[in-house]
Amino acid sequence: MSTAVDPEIAALVREVLAEEVARLRAEKGARAAGAGMVREERVRIRSDADLRDFATRVLAMAEDAESRRALAAGRIVFRLDGAAPESASRSALTGSASRTAEPGGTEVVESGLFSERQAERLPPETTRVRLGRNVKMTPLARDRLRRRGIVIERM
Repeated sequence: MSTAVDPEIAALVREVLAEEVARLRAEKGARAAGAGMVREERVRIRSDADLRDFATRVLAMAEDAESRRALAAGRIVFRLDGAAPESASRSALTGSASRTAEPGGTEVVESGLFSERQAERLPPETTRVRLGRNVKMTPLARDRLRRRGIVIERM
């Protein structure tokens, strides 16, 4: 038994199917593009309990295959809460310094530009700033550190 299909209805069905296929392809492309994006997670670690909670959170993320792949590929980045969010490319463009603290009041600056503003933001207990080989320091930052009695060392 054959029934004739109205050409107008057939055209409408083809049009709707074409729209849906295009929408599905666009969604799939957006998901694929999103898979390459970096997700930033803020972390507050002020105590041993905070550290334990963070470790537990990372372990839970690692149980999920997709999150585990994102962690391994560096698509999930953890930033300390209270620190200014900063990407490596932005750091290079603005010249901000990459800095870490060592025990005993020593701040280590590994790369970038160390400015007066960063010198002002050093913790009060800072007694020494160790600069990496390629770190540039502004004259105002140098003066600020000297006025505070902070020793400047090159690594």
